Amino acid sequence: MKPRHIDTEVARLEALRQYQILDTEPEEAYDNLAQLAAFICGTPISLVNFIDENRQWFKAKIGLDVSEMPRSVGLSYLCQEQRHVVVVPDTLADQKLASNPVVTGYPYIRFYAGVPLITPKGDMVGTLCAIDQVPRQLSQKQVEAFVGLSRLVIDQLELRRHVSEVSKVTEKLVAHEQAARAQSEAAKTRITNLLESITDGFFALDRKWQFTYINGQAERLLQKTHNELLGKNIWEVFPEIIGTTFDCEYRRAILEQVSVEFEEFYLPQQQWLKVHAYPAKDGLSVYFQNVTERLKTAEALRKSEERWQLALHGNNDGIWDWNLKTNEVFFSTRWKEILGYKDHEVSKHWDEWTKRIHPDERDWVLQAFQDHFAKKTPFYVCEYRVQCEDGSYKWILDRGQALWDALGDIVRMVGSYTDITDVYDELRLRKRADEELKRQNLRSQLFAEITLKIRESLQIDEILQTTVTEVQKLLQADRVLIFRLESDGSGTVVQEAVLPGWPVILGENIFDPCFKEEYIERYRQGRVSALEDIESAHIQPCHREFLQRFAVRANLVVPILVRDDIWGLLLAHQCSAPRQWNQFEMDLLQQLANQIGIALSQAQLLEKETQQSQELTRSNAELEQFAYVASHDLQEPLRMVTSYLQLLERRYKNKLDANADQFIAYAVDGASRMQTLINDLLNYSRVSTRGQPFVTVDCSVVLEQVLANLQVAIADRKAVVTYDTLPQVMADATQLTQVFQNLIANAIKFCDRQQPSIHVGVRKGDADILDGKNLNFTPSEDEWLFWVRDNGIGLESHYTERIFIIFQRLHGRDKYPGTGIGLAICKKIIERHSGRIWVESKPGQGSTFYFTIPDRVGKQW
Repeated sequence: MKPRHIDTEVARLEALRQYQILDTEPEEAYDNLAQLAAFICGTPISLVNFIDENRQWFKAKIGLDVSEMPRSVGLSYLCQEQRHVVVVPDTLADQKLASNPVVTGYPYIRFYAGVPLITPKGDMVGTLCAIDQVPRQLSQKQVEAFVGLSRLVIDQLELRRHVSEVSKVTEKLVAHEQAARAQSEAAKTRITNLLESITDGFFALDRKWQFTYINGQAERLLQKTHNELLGKNIWEVFPEIIGTTFDCEYRRAILEQVSVEFEEFYLPQQQWLKVHAYPAKDGLSVYFQNVTERLKTAEALRKSEERWQLALHGNNDGIWDWNLKTNEVFFSTRWKEILGYKDHEVSKHWDEWTKRIHPDERDWVLQAFQDHFAKKTPFYVCEYRVQCEDGSYKWILDRGQALWDALGDIVRMVGSYTDITDVYDELRLRKRADEELKRQNLRSQLFAEITLKIRESLQIDEILQTTVTEVQKLLQADRVLIFRLESDGSGTVVQEAVLPGWPVILGENIFDPCFKEEYIERYRQGRVSALEDIESAHIQPCHREFLQRFAVRANLVVPILVRDDIWGLLLAHQCSAPRQWNQFEMDLLQQLANQIGIALSQAQLLEKETQQSQELTRSNAELEQFAYVASHDLQEPLRMVTSYLQLLERRYKNKLDANADQFIAYAVDGASRMQTLINDLLNYSRVSTRGQPFVTVDCSVVLEQVLANLQVAIADRKAVVTYDTLPQVMADATQLTQVFQNLIANAIKFCDRQQPSIHVGVRKGDADILDGKNLNFTPSEDEWLFWVRDNGIGLESHYTERIFIIFQRLHGRDKYPGTGIGLAICKKIIERHSGRIWVESKPGQGSTFYFTIPDRVGKQW
């Protein structure tokens, strides 16, 4: 079955890839479908979710802050298993789901509804889901509408795939475009039909607060026609809502890009409206309904319930009401809670009460009832013990009053239960709390000390020594040791704290013949072993003899795990007498073992990092050696070849035939280009290895030097170079000069048959619009964004990354000379400065090269 599962998963992923939907920008169609899903299900959260190989990516999301989650978490696997709509009213009602990370953590899912997104070929590529943080139910109509929405998502995916196929098959462009338009219109028609069929009012506003759509129900609720609203500004049509909750919440939704939900009284119509508003890029979608009657009913019910609750729970007592005619008793929920029962676990019979009275007190309690019935006492009052659901007893103060009819017969008796157990238990609990507080303080102090040592030094020997010493004092054990375990079951005692008079085993290599592989595996799984008395414990004789060698009477063993593998054991021994290990002691050792495991893991990582650093140093040294060979061993013979070729050219030019002159010219040109290539390679290799320390550099001075270096090329092409006021940065001045010089020289070189116009700009932090052009990247407050913009030939968007790769050229040397290394050097320099470099360009419209440099002037870094 496993190969078939793998084949199915491969086919599923291939189907998902065909849609080219992953990591795309938000789209209005999917956002609208997600908003509609949230509205239909009445949830604050909805997702259009696509399941990649190792993640769940959200194409559209309402009410969620993250754009993706690991595939291993969440509840979408339920849809994948069932391949049908899944509705989970309450995740906490399912033991398996209750432990899911998205239930126990953000976004705290209590309700989940999901529909698998199944392609026409039967591949499930994702889910449409609605989520709430409180339990809820869905009606059959809601489920049907929800499933209908999932088909719209598939329609959108199919539309995307069709459009993609259209772009690949030019001869079918017209036919596919018509099909795509038809599907789009069908999808819009379906959405419109859904909006017109819902019982809520709905209208849509654009960014100018103008109505772009209003359904029939909204016309009826607002008492305005479609023609009166469409294209009109909401604040002009309804000026009375300015300054109200409608105004504030609508504007907040647009400003903060969050969905809002509220109830507000609409004065002109004298009605309460419940409103859900969802922001989008192009405006606001608003759903609302008249909830006036519901609120009136709810208010009346609330007041009635409030009066009853005040009477029932005002003093936190349990209430009972005994009908002596039927011998039935009403027990309030609080009455049952006091004794640990749920509502359905206690019947209304009188025996439910009397059978729980402690046997020693039952007779005189019943006698107290009889005395009150005989009117010997004005009230019934007793203190006695009552048995709880778990078998324990609580002290109860029971009070009641009987009611007699006109004939003098008792018809009813009402009373209350008060739990007074705390009065009896207060002193005992206070003493326990003091003891527990002392233990917690000692444990916290020990954890803090060990954690501090881990953070300060990762000196493993010191950490282990502190652990055994402090644990021995805290537990008052005769011996505490750390045992380094080998794969064969043997090992060495690496640290020990032992009281005088007991054997010292520090440094000993120990092998327990009974300690076999199955025991190692149990410890690897986190097993904790606690033996109170080895003389009576159910252990093998060989293990008992082994422990007796070291005078052990009681034994507590906790594994030390490093990245899920067993490293060793933390042991506490009592040698003087047997000992019962309590939960506090076991938890303490287990938590300390976890801390030790963390320290060991971090130490291993530190050692690995040190090795990698040494390897990097060695690699850089080899790179230095390569640079030396390139600059001496290769250049010297190349200079000799070039010199002799130039000598041949001068001496025999025009003395041989035309072919000979041409061949010599080719050879001289090739040698010259080889010299340039070697120099560029040398510069590329030295970016990281020969760079100068970063100092404060005035970029204006750097740019002046660059323009001086390029003055011949600038004059020759009559280039115009403008620039902003440039800042000071922490940088390598020589390398920063290389970057500006390469970018400006390229701008001059790649400007075809027109006067080059070049601008060097800079912005910091809060700018997302530069010279009237939108940026896909907004610099942070701690970095400078530079750019060099030209009016040259430009390039296709799919070449924007390739040009930064060494030796990658887009044009032949006969048209634009160069080695193809310049931009690769720029990229390496900017990365050395902890920045990034990229280009935005269109053919025939010039290019803009951007790069960032952190703002570290005057800061510690």
